Amino acid sequence: MSTRHPRKISRGAARQMLDGSAAPDSGSDQLARVLAAAAAPGRDSELAGEDAAMAAFHAHHLVPETTSRRGQMIKSPLAKLLTVKVAALSVAACATGGVALAASTGALHGSGSAHLGTGISVTKTPPGAQARASASVSVSVPASAAGQCRSLIARVESLAHGVTGGATPAGDEHALSSPAMPQALMSEEAAPLQATAHGASNVPDYCALVLRLPALPDPGQLLQLPAGVISQLLAQLPAGTLGQVLAALPSAELGQLLTSLPAATVTQLLTALPSGALSAVLTTLPGSVLGQVLAALPAGALSSVLTTLPSGALAEVLTALPAGGLSTVLTTLPTATVGQLLTALPTGALSSVLTTLPSGTLAQILTALPAGTLSQVLTSLPAGALGSVLTALPAGGLSTVLTTLPSAGLSQVLTTLHAHALARVLTSLPASVLTQLLTGLPTKVLSQVLTTLPSAGLSQVFSMLPTSALTQILTSLPTSVLSQLPASALSGLPSSVLSLLPRSLLSAVLG
Repeated sequence: MSTRHPRKISRGAARQMLDGSAAPDSGSDQLARVLAAAAAPGRDSELAGEDAAMAAFHAHHLVPETTSRRGQMIKSPLAKLLTVKVAALSVAACATGGVALAASTGALHGSGSAHLGTGISVTKTPPGAQARASASVSVSVPASAAGQCRSLIARVESLAHGVTGGATPAGDEHALSSPAMPQALMSEEAAPLQATAHGASNVPDYCALVLRLPALPDPGQLLQLPAGVISQLLAQLPAGTLGQVLAALPSAELGQLLTSLPAATVTQLLTALPSGALSAVLTTLPGSVLGQVLAALPAGALSSVLTTLPSGALAEVLTALPAGGLSTVLTTLPTATVGQLLTALPTGALSSVLTTLPSGTLAQILTALPAGTLSQVLTSLPAGALGSVLTALPAGGLSTVLTTLPSAGLSQVLTTLHAHALARVLTSLPASVLTQLLTGLPTKVLSQVLTTLPSAGLSQVFSMLPTSALTQILTSLPTSVLSQLPASALSGLPSSVLSLLPRSLLSAVLG
């Protein structure tokens, strides 16, 4: 063994060599060459794989722990360059006093950055900061994504017996769900996929969307993909495939997905779905989330979505909405669309929708409907729901609704109401509106209305009418109807009106 020791150099000379400011002969030839190599900038051939190295770096924390960390560090030219320079610095440190030289060049710091040679630095990243930084970067799907996914499926095929991806969508789904997938993802070629999908566990769903497969390997994992990637991939799916993908998501994940995507993306997705798939998606959502999703749609898209639904699904959707969400949806729509939706609902759903709305919203909707549509809506309601709807309206809205109804619709509405609801409706009207309605009714309908009213309600109605209206009403009624009117209501009539009643009835009333 040789006992010859090379000539030592000073710390300053070593530092100058690393900085590139010293001549090569400032120390031993061998040491000078090592330090010059450490200080030199990377060559083009050494930096050619920089992008791949960065992608691998972002995804390295998701590679299984069994993979050798040193093995990962030397896989790209850039990583090899760093390894050579660090090794060179170690040689220099040993040759010139070890730790002292490392400290003098800034290579040993308690925290922060360690500077190696001329400009290459390694910074200690606080725990979790890398993940947050990665999540904050806008990620889009590269043009090469389909080819990368096909290569991944081929690697799975080579690792697992019986897996035949590529031939059919079912084969691709089988490959992406294979237990061999984690091993396939350990290869260097899978690093770009992991970087775009933000993790190895997200790659199967990512590739399923890239390849436009109708089923995801793990639907519950979809939300782990970056929002931009999800938006881009879902928007490019054919309508039928999109419907299958969304309908397969669990309710909670589907709601979270639709409320996290931009409104423009949700609009594009929902308006692209065929009727059956749209029904499956919307009826899966809980009421509060459904209201949030629908309220985010612009009026045109909301109209398109709701009018696409078949009657049963529409009923399920509207009756699932809480009062606030239902109000927002119906007041966002054009009047014609509201009328179309209300008249399409089965009786039970229509009753539920109208009785759920706050009185102000109810008045706004009903008073905006044209006469024919309003009549169709109100005459579809059973007596109980009709009474709840009309008695919930403020006086102004009630007057507008009743005076808007055509004669046949008004007659059917008034004769459908139960006695106490009828009394509340008629006595809520201004005298002028009440007069207009009663004097305009056919005799048969007027007779039914007056004989339905309870005694107190009839007395109040008579007291609200002017004498001319009372005279017109009572003289139009046959004696058989007048005799059914309670004496208490008739006895309060003005004498000028009483004098017009038949003598037999008058003596019975006055005793």
